[in-house]
Amino acid sequence: MSAYYGWARCPGTCGEWIQGAKNGTPFLIDCPVNRYVEVETRAVKHQERVDSGEGSEDGPEYIAFETRGRSPWQLSDQKTKTEKALTLLAKQFDFECRGKVNFHSELPVGKGMASSTADLSAVMAAVLTSLKTPWKPEDIAHIALAIEPSDPVMFPGVTEFAHQDGKYIRELGPNVPALLLVLDGGGTLDTQRFNARSDLNGHYRKYESLIQKALAIFYEGIAHGDLEKMAYASTISAQCNQEINPKPYDDEFTHFVQSIGGLGMISAHSGTILAGVFPPEISPVKKAEILENTRFRFNPVHLEWMETCDGGIQSAALEEKLNNLG
Repeated sequence: MSAYYGWARCPGTCGEWIQGAKNGTPFLIDCPVNRYVEVETRAVKHQERVDSGEGSEDGPEYIAFETRGRSPWQLSDQKTKTEKALTLLAKQFDFECRGKVNFHSELPVGKGMASSTADLSAVMAAVLTSLKTPWKPEDIAHIALAIEPSDPVMFPGVTEFAHQDGKYIRELGPNVPALLLVLDGGGTLDTQRFNARSDLNGHYRKYESLIQKALAIFYEGIAHGDLEKMAYASTISAQCNQEINPKPYDDEFTHFVQSIGGLGMISAHSGTILAGVFPPEISPVKKAEILENTRFRFNPVHLEWMETCDGGIQSAALEEKLNNLG
């Protein structure tokens, strides 16, 4: 009997560089950061072939595991979306397993850091990799979108994505390094409820032309590695978002960031965090000084430095032969 062990790691995000609508289609551009979800999975196939022994007249046996209506996966009570993703994954890839998932996450929930999408993406990649089943980021995205509006963190680099229906995916290129001064004013926001708001489409229509301007600037910036243009574009989007998801001290924080050498702002459009965008060369002493001054001036619930990084899932597999499951 075989137990299939998988491991995967997926980054979260610091909100979005840009979020709005293009030709009426809601979209976002993710901002992956160096905060991750790591998962370890242990799976056993529901029907596992076992040799009956040399010279057996009966041939191979198949042992089936009965779950009696229970979930075949051991998960915490809070991971209902993950359980649903594993059910959809099994249907799409035509396998049956029972198993266990362990999570190690650096991503808080309800802040706009793609914690849910990163959870789902890492778990699905770990299970498929452990079973030696080929997969693509599009496979992961398709299932994630069947559960909720999702971030494109499963794709490499930086990605533009129709986050509600997956109508289009555009990979924009590799990460442009930046330091982000991330500030949280408190509270949480549910992504599904935000995307279900009755006034959201009207908000997107109102600001669509301004978002198109920001998008053009962002395309030019990422194509040439120009962080200043990318930050200028993200500031436009963050300011538009203030109407529908206002955050405390947004304008004051923006001016403060720009006064100390920052290039602009990034917002979690369906979350609670804001971030100042800075060049990556700031010294440790300067970073500590900025943290101290920011904490004194704004007294946020949470404050830290993060770094932008490439999106994409890392995964690995290990198959171990066992005499029994224990």
